[in-house]
Amino acid sequence: MWKFQDTSLPMEERVQDLLAHLTLAEKIGLLSIHQLPIPRLDIGEWYIGTEVARGYVSRDPEEPSTVFPQPIGMASTFDPSLMYQLGEIAGEEARFYQRKDPKSHLMLWGPTVDPERDPRWGRTEEGYGEDPFLIGEMTAAYTQGMAGEDPVYRRTIPALKHFCANNNEKNRGSCSANVTPRTLHEYYYRAFESAVVRGGADSMMAAYNELSGVPACMNPDLQHVVKDQWHLGFVVTDSADFTQNVLMHHAFATHAEALAACLKNGCDVMTDDEDAVTAAAWDALDRGLITEQDIDRAVGSSMLGRFRLGEFDGDACLYNTEPAETDTPIHRAVNQCAAMEQMCLLHNTGILPLQLQKGQKVAVIGPLGAENYRDWYTGVASYGVNIRDGLRQRLGTEQVLFDDGYDVVAVQSVLTGKYCTVAEDGTLYASAAEIGERERFRCHDWDFGSMNLYACCNDRYVTEDSAYRATSATPYSWFIREWLKPEPYGDTTLFGSWQDIPMDVAVQPDGTLHAVPHARPDAARQFRLVSVEDGAARAAALAKQADAVVLCVGNHPMQVARECYDRPDLELPAHQKKLIEAVRQANPNTVLVVVSSYPYGLGEVQKQVPAILYTTHAGAELGNAVAETLLGGNNPAARCPITWYRSAQDLPDIMEYDIIQANRTYLYDDGEVLYPFGHGLSYTTFAYSNLTAEKKAGGVLFRLTVENTGERDGDEVVQLYAQALTSRVKRPLRQLCAFQRVHVPAGECCPVTLFVPQHALEFYDVTREKMVMEQGRYAFRAGASSADIRLELELTLDGETIPSRDLGAPVLCKNYDTKSGIATTLQFSKGQNDWYGCTNDLGGEFVFAQAAFENYTAAELWAAAPCAKATVRIFAGEQELGSVEIPPSRSPEDFHPYAVRLKAYAGVADLRLKIEGLASVFRVQFGA
Repeated sequence: MWKFQDTSLPMEERVQDLLAHLTLAEKIGLLSIHQLPIPRLDIGEWYIGTEVARGYVSRDPEEPSTVFPQPIGMASTFDPSLMYQLGEIAGEEARFYQRKDPKSHLMLWGPTVDPERDPRWGRTEEGYGEDPFLIGEMTAAYTQGMAGEDPVYRRTIPALKHFCANNNEKNRGSCSANVTPRTLHEYYYRAFESAVVRGGADSMMAAYNELSGVPACMNPDLQHVVKDQWHLGFVVTDSADFTQNVLMHHAFATHAEALAACLKNGCDVMTDDEDAVTAAAWDALDRGLITEQDIDRAVGSSMLGRFRLGEFDGDACLYNTEPAETDTPIHRAVNQCAAMEQMCLLHNTGILPLQLQKGQKVAVIGPLGAENYRDWYTGVASYGVNIRDGLRQRLGTEQVLFDDGYDVVAVQSVLTGKYCTVAEDGTLYASAAEIGERERFRCHDWDFGSMNLYACCNDRYVTEDSAYRATSATPYSWFIREWLKPEPYGDTTLFGSWQDIPMDVAVQPDGTLHAVPHARPDAARQFRLVSVEDGAARAAALAKQADAVVLCVGNHPMQVARECYDRPDLELPAHQKKLIEAVRQANPNTVLVVVSSYPYGLGEVQKQVPAILYTTHAGAELGNAVAETLLGGNNPAARCPITWYRSAQDLPDIMEYDIIQANRTYLYDDGEVLYPFGHGLSYTTFAYSNLTAEKKAGGVLFRLTVENTGERDGDEVVQLYAQALTSRVKRPLRQLCAFQRVHVPAGECCPVTLFVPQHALEFYDVTREKMVMEQGRYAFRAGASSADIRLELELTLDGETIPSRDLGAPVLCKNYDTKSGIATTLQFSKGQNDWYGCTNDLGGEFVFAQAAFENYTAAELWAAAPCAKATVRIFAGEQELGSVEIPPSRSPEDFHPYAVRLKAYAGVADLRLKIEGLASVFRVQFGA
């Protein structure tokens, strides 16, 4: 027996013994996500990474799993205990498939933790909302369920995604999220911390983007914060992001330099081709950029994870022997509960729940009425219920009418003058003289350049498969080949192809349609969409036959907005808005069901319909959960984990990441919104009373009473928000600090206790570079949402008094309090391995509040002027103390110390560095 195989030894000791037995080549073979086998030591082949956003994800139909609601829906339950159960299911099903193929199912990628400061983000469905406390509590529970409770071993190892400030898709492999230390620590980092420190996460995936100029996989805080303070196990890059450091970020000229920066800053595993990683490692060693100790540190981190999974320990690991199953009745029951709990009633004037008499009919109308779509981060469910079928199971088939509301069109070629027809094998030919059944297509128009054609003759989507054919069952692949991109051209239409390269759909000499390189729009590329049926008119006619209408609108999760594509607006597709208007005029008893991966701007729609029920794409149980909610069997209690805005005009640029300065998210935004964070209605009513507080070790314990004052049993989500009233710095207007979902029978009262931990009230003190609890007065407000406050009290809490800045110690420019200037921002210095402040040629200013001036007569300023000479003036408040001219430098990072003679000044004032011209400032320090 090798020493590393001795289960009686501490795992860290076993890992060190294993490293001592490995050759350098073998260690290098463990630096990528495909970890090579080492037969002489009985170490098998291993893969890191299986998606787990909505439960265990396999896209193989032969590997069914329990498909949960989309994570944004899971977050809306505000139910950590449910999240824990879902995590257990994901972990058990991962173990089930690991036993079938023991090399690739236990190091899981998910959940996606990064806070969602902008609802236009293409991957909004994949995250847990905009509030870091909610995200932390929910993902901590989910990861703990996946990891299990054994003190030694792990059921699985979840990797949190994507660290951090990742929410945009355009140019995500090269863009920079410009953030300050305060926004990083208080907002972006805070969301991740709970799942690492108090949850079950032992791994993390770095984001694609840069953080104020440094690729996220080279962020020094991976080591300094994530590992040294939070004690996370290991970090991986995002897919292909290791090579993108050279190819897209251009952070370094060679992969060897990039690998060195990743390893030295705490990133251990490269999610990239193992040959590329191996070549880079040997090159880095030969050039002295890394040492074998750097490789040992990285390999030891990931191998410790494999030990914790019990890979080498047989029956000594509980999770190697516990029963593991998939898609069981218990799993389905928990999943049905999740689908029910994430039903969010946004608006209701009293029509819900539906009060149907025997024999009355319901019309289910709309493009989401008979669909149960998957998104990319979804496994394969063994069954799936749509909304139409969920209602038919309860009311009877004859009582539930249906129409999808789509327009029916024919496609006429300008070149041939003929209509596109579907041949027996599905191939499209522009050859039909008249419009018959084979020339009819349902037009699935999702707006923003996303359209599908669905052949009426064979119920198949038109897809690109060497030629265009109506043969696809559903749009589902990384590249959506069913995706047509219409563009008007005079009175005709041009169709871009599915690819993100300039390609057009064109008729060939044999009459078939192909994707060809973009060129001048000749007749072969021009088409006319000829209306055959008006879907809205058809749906309105059906609505008149029904006693109530369930109008189902929303998105297709694989199109318009998803990974690689942000949403350009918050509007519903134009066709769906037309459908709403036609249907509600035909039948005022219309309930709008929004089935969507993200919020919409529904301000005008809310005025038109008596009720709006929101659900995410909720997995196999979608139809059952919607039907039960509409009919009153499920009393909705979900809450919005992300703000619903009235319009995209209410949002700043999607690349604005400084939520503090830009007043982003519900934390800082004081504008009027459609549905605030935490909003959600019920079929009953609740009253709050008796709010009290008791200071405890580590936090404050609050007690209150919730009474169900209605006639139905229901859940209430009690939310507690805090506001620091006497802070040194700008703090949130409100921030969630505790919540609890409680069930209260009709007419009864329920006592509620909420513990606010100290960490929920901390902020990042830039003067000392740490999270602290500040002494002072705090307002605590309890209610049903961030805008529906029922009770309030103020407390004076003990904590730290933030001292004045010590100017005798180095003051890093990155730790400013405020700044001004059009392009005043932070950038990253590879030489300093840290951030610095910079301006453009218009200059700018950095302000460091409450600095202690002690009659200093000199200062040392580390700065550079990469274009032309620049001037830095030093002020104490409004009094100028001195200035220095920075001569032209070799680069923005060519920092040199410059001595500044100062007028003496004593007292506490704001230190202001006023910069004239383009300059970089790293730090300043005062002295005699």
